[in-house]
Amino acid sequence: MFYMPARVFSGNDAIKDHAEALTSLGRRALIVMGGGSARKNGSFFDVVEVLENADVEFECFEGIKENPTVESVMEARDFGLENGCDFVIGIGGGSAMDAAKAISLMMKHSDETWEYLYDKEAPSDMLPLAEIPTTCGTGSEATAVSVLTRTELNTKKSSVHKLFPTVSFVDGKYLKTAPKSILNNTAMDALAHMVEGSIHRKATEYTRMCAAHGLELWKSCKPILLGEKVPEDEDLQKMMDVSTMAGMTIAQTGTTIPHGLSYPITIGCGIPHGKCVSYFQAEFIRAMEKEDRDWILSRAGFSDPDELNDFFVKVCNPEKIPSEFRERAYEELKSNPSKLSAVPYEITNEILKRISGI
Repeated sequence: MFYMPARVFSGNDAIKDHAEALTSLGRRALIVMGGGSARKNGSFFDVVEVLENADVEFECFEGIKENPTVESVMEARDFGLENGCDFVIGIGGGSAMDAAKAISLMMKHSDETWEYLYDKEAPSDMLPLAEIPTTCGTGSEATAVSVLTRTELNTKKSSVHKLFPTVSFVDGKYLKTAPKSILNNTAMDALAHMVEGSIHRKATEYTRMCAAHGLELWKSCKPILLGEKVPEDEDLQKMMDVSTMAGMTIAQTGTTIPHGLSYPITIGCGIPHGKCVSYFQAEFIRAMEKEDRDWILSRAGFSDPDELNDFFVKVCNPEKIPSEFRERAYEELKSNPSKLSAVPYEITNEILKRISGI
């Protein structure tokens, strides 16, 4: 089965051209954002214009930080309820969009505590939700995943609920003001999603269809990541569409070892998520069966895992990860059977150590 129920509108002025898809969600929106990037790139003002033209009221909850915490979700939930909001709009990168998903769930279940996010037996119904990505890696606009920081565990954990957006608007022009480091780090995250999602026990011809075309588009954008080409509008739209296709891929499968290793390192070392995941991609691909390895590398435009790793070093300038954090990530992953069992080939302890870099 391929299930991705979010309506996705892609292209320049996607929000304005499909305004009714946003304004029909409710009468008072809670807009969830990070810092000032949504105002700088114009996405916030596009949303406000559409809402005001339809006489839809809104309140803003700003300040969602990278790797959003469960506590910030609950704070935003309370703010939304106090202001009578009946739907949620997430604007930003993965942090704002993942937080918006959890907020829409918790607003629907207004009497529950944060533990509801991790209650497998609880209903997953949520308020209507619109997602508007402004980076090109998370794919959260097309997934049911909400990854949150559990401060008591000092790591990141996905909510157990399937939280697909109602509608998403994918517009490449919001990348124009993004710093080069964010473009590069998030584009590497999109690559990781396609790698891990296509070589997965749950992968099907349909998920590989999304990943295969996404990888080809991703390959065409490599000169931009390397700084060899100034991106044009059509390039930025491609980068945004790649992220959504990658999201569609992992919405059906999930991620595996590189993502599992990245979570405690991202929190412990403060390394951006897309960069952190990419530390482990080359060795993960090297461990694959040759047919799978060649399928990935040829579409992404690399001759071997070493060339991919060289590319990662050039575009992300990775810092050294202290050995104790690599050890911790390895130990945590060893006790995470869901990530390990998702890989469609044997992962011995020796292989896992090599991927972990210990």
